[in-house]
Amino acid sequence: MANKGRLRVEDYGASMPVTGEAVQKPPFYYRNMEMMFLVYRTDEDAALAWLPDALELDGEPTVTVILAHYGWSTFGPYHEAMISIRARFEGKVWSYYPALFTDNEAPLIGGREIWGFAKKLAHIEVRHESEAMMGLVERPTGNRLMTAVMRNVTPVATEDFGITPSISLKMIPCATEATRPALAQLIGSELALKPHLGANGIPCIWSGPGSLVYDAPSAIDPWYRLPVREMVGCYSGLFDAVLGHGRILAEL
Repeated sequence: MANKGRLRVEDYGASMPVTGEAVQKPPFYYRNMEMMFLVYRTDEDAALAWLPDALELDGEPTVTVILAHYGWSTFGPYHEAMISIRARFEGKVWSYYPALFTDNEAPLIGGREIWGFAKKLAHIEVRHESEAMMGLVERPTGNRLMTAVMRNVTPVATEDFGITPSISLKMIPCATEATRPALAQLIGSELALKPHLGANGIPCIWSGPGSLVYDAPSAIDPWYRLPVREMVGCYSGLFDAVLGHGRILAEL
């Protein structure tokens, strides 16, 4: 009789490959996060087309784009761009994240495998020039998908700023010809942001005028299908954070 393998499920690593995990289990820790938040109104039909049928819009169709540089994290340093739609699930307000970009392999793997964040690799920048703060996304490099520009003008009190908990759609395709995926879950998670404090005690959160433009319509990365109809607010800040385990909200 052939010798039987000894690797048991309970011995698996936290992520694939199970004998040499790519990333560890949560929580993940962040320091020196420079983030831009661009909030706008979009078309209702466009938002509904991207929203899973277990969710519903919360009021007017509102989208938030976040562009960020994480100076240090237990994933390593990286940039990220995220788009979310404000939604409701079982009476609670959430931000549903249909798509994200990053420029580092580890958070791409961890984001997809653990929480189901739909991440792809892209070229992302967050930079300052004169009084302007700019974020951009290119995919592939040289093809500008998005440009965000704002000016930091007014400090924002900590109690007046916050991000709602996140919902992601964790989908794993089936290896067979089955019409349904092997797994489809709504996952809830929360990034606990803590703003830096200036030497004068003022939190490093700012608001000001800004704009967001989808530069090149892309059939591959169609963020432009959530068009900007009206800017609601532009914010930036410096933060530390902890990202812990998620929880399964629904099996689809």
